[in-house]
Amino acid sequence: MIVLKFGGTSVGNAEAMLRVGTIIRAHQDRSPVVVLSAMSGVTDALLVAAHTAARGEHEQVHHLSHALRERHHAAARQAVVEPYLRDVLQQFDAWFDTLDHILAALSLLREASPRSLDMIAAYGEKLSCALMVGVLCTQDVQAQTISAEALVRTDGNFGEAMPLMEATSTAARDRIAPLVSNGIVPVIPGFAGATAEGVTTTLGRGGSDYTATILGSALDAQEVWIYSDTDGVLTADPKIVPGARSLPHLSYAEARELSFFGAKVIHPRTVLPAIDGQFPVRVRNSFNPEFPGTTITGYGSRAGGSVKSIAYTRNVCTVTVEGSGRPGGPRVAGRALGVIERLSTDAFLTNASSPEQNLSFVLHAERAPAIIRDLKDEFADEMRRGEVRRIDVRDGLGVFAMVGESLGDTSGIGARVFGVLGRIGATVHGFAQAPSGTSFSFVVDANRLDDAVRALHEEFMP
Repeated sequence: MIVLKFGGTSVGNAEAMLRVGTIIRAHQDRSPVVVLSAMSGVTDALLVAAHTAARGEHEQVHHLSHALRERHHAAARQAVVEPYLRDVLQQFDAWFDTLDHILAALSLLREASPRSLDMIAAYGEKLSCALMVGVLCTQDVQAQTISAEALVRTDGNFGEAMPLMEATSTAARDRIAPLVSNGIVPVIPGFAGATAEGVTTTLGRGGSDYTATILGSALDAQEVWIYSDTDGVLTADPKIVPGARSLPHLSYAEARELSFFGAKVIHPRTVLPAIDGQFPVRVRNSFNPEFPGTTITGYGSRAGGSVKSIAYTRNVCTVTVEGSGRPGGPRVAGRALGVIERLSTDAFLTNASSPEQNLSFVLHAERAPAIIRDLKDEFADEMRRGEVRRIDVRDGLGVFAMVGESLGDTSGIGARVFGVLGRIGATVHGFAQAPSGTSFSFVVDANRLDDAVRALHEEFMP
């Protein structure tokens, strides 16, 4: 058994859907289980509709919903034949009617809670799966969709839910295995799951990759293949570095670091179930299906240079908590990191000094207001007494990471990086090395981020 996951651009229109159907059909002998993302742009449109409804903008909500309904209808009419087309269109209309009722409720309440946003966002994957079943049936492949809520059991952390693997494994084996044994291709919405009470949750943006490896682990799959619109994992973002090349092999650790620092090919938590199950994850291109892409395993390869790839994230900021520096002052670092943990926020890197009296950390800029608010609440008494001098934020920054298994064993990497950044006039506002030695990360001004990535790619991967 293999799990085949297709991303939003891979299922973005009727032509792409037909191409995916051909790929699935070509691998029927390997008992494929299919996981799909929403059609490209649909999840964003659904969330925009939800927030628009919460503002009471009824006409705009109607326009957004109608446009999504028409887009899916048009794709179905191009890719699916009767009698399957009629079933697909009826399912679309039933779901869009339900969505319209939910959006109307948000308009009355004038709010969009995390729970309601998850419920709405999950419809994108449901719609693409219904369409893909119609496509596969049109291509004489028996297929059936299973709801994500019936398979992926999660906690109740809406927007970033974590899977409950024992319950998920039981549900997956009970629901998926009988279909596969009867030659039916299961088609499963990615991104979503449900609590024990059946309430819809989502695994975070890009979480369909995570769904694929969760199910791969639950079903003891031989491999998981993740299809996107690039030839695997590249040495850099080709939008910045046109000469970026495909990497044939990565380790789980390298893939995790790249995704954490912004590489869009896979979700940051994708490799976790693969590590537990010790199965390969292959990243491939649905628009170039003959290309082997990138294979991700536990061991990686140290062939070639020490730097495998460079990943980056725009729009980050540094948040600093500065103590007075007096002996016996408040232990800032532990308490500040506790705030970050409480708000479920990932920091790209942290820097503590003066026996826990100063701490700075780098995070997504949109998370800063909530972090600053809670830090000021946490240290309110210390700020009144002058024991904490300031809590502030510096924005307009970007972070990039150079990733490779052998970075920690290679001397002179830091000096070369600082030399390159000095030559292009990029100021470094912070840097760190992963404890594993798999990555070096640097914070620079956002307006120099692209230049830095290009210059370092030329230096280490000419």
